[in-house]
Amino acid sequence: MCRILFAAGNGHEIRELLDAFVRSSENDPYKARRNRGSQHKDGWGYVLLKRDTVEHYRSMTPVFQDEAVQRLRNRLSGFTVLIAHSRAASQGSRNLFNVQPFGFSSRRGFSFWFLHNGDLKKDMIIRMAELEAEKLENASDSFTAAVYLCRFLEGSTKENLLARFKELKKTTNTALNTATLITAPRGGVKAFITAYMLADAPAERDYYRLLILSKKNLFAVASSTFELYHDGPFQDVENGEAFHVEISFENEGFAVERLRI
Repeated sequence: MCRILFAAGNGHEIRELLDAFVRSSENDPYKARRNRGSQHKDGWGYVLLKRDTVEHYRSMTPVFQDEAVQRLRNRLSGFTVLIAHSRAASQGSRNLFNVQPFGFSSRRGFSFWFLHNGDLKKDMIIRMAELEAEKLENASDSFTAAVYLCRFLEGSTKENLLARFKELKKTTNTALNTATLITAPRGGVKAFITAYMLADAPAERDYYRLLILSKKNLFAVASSTFELYHDGPFQDVENGEAFHVEISFENEGFAVERLRI
């Protein structure tokens, strides 16, 4: 159970989303309505991608107590891509190993970072990925899903991504809300975001909803709590929707395609 953010575009506008991310992690009324407390305090992390730099940071310090937030905020200028995650542990040990986003390099010639909110059937993913369960005893379901992608994701085309995430969709206990950021040797950058939940109760739906903020110079997908701390204007992402995002640092722009998983 986590709060997540994907944003691409004007760094100054992303600063306000970062502020909402911090506040959502410190006081989340939607989480409290599920009788799970109001904080996401089991570590946080981010990947910041700019034209010539990448920063991958993970910490067990809650995001609302971490001085690194201000350093990140100061870096948000110009054309920027940011993914961020604050954790409220449901599966796996509460330690730095399970703090997201996770970073992987594939044997197929690309690197990616992955984050997830929700609860997945870890044992099912282990079978799908042909892994050894005992070696992943303390790993989270989200880490196990990332390992599956590293083993079987053949590339960053929308067809490749849709195929693998449709398989992961079958393992959903509560939600498969994800953001994946992918880089390739030729310099291409893509993102893939999914919004899927099985929730029936209103409190569950409110918690797992994702929001979209789309402007000329900004595209963002964020957890539902952001609507309490940011003016938006947000729209609800449809359940089962996915976004394939082509990112160009050369042109300082992005192209978004809406898909279904």
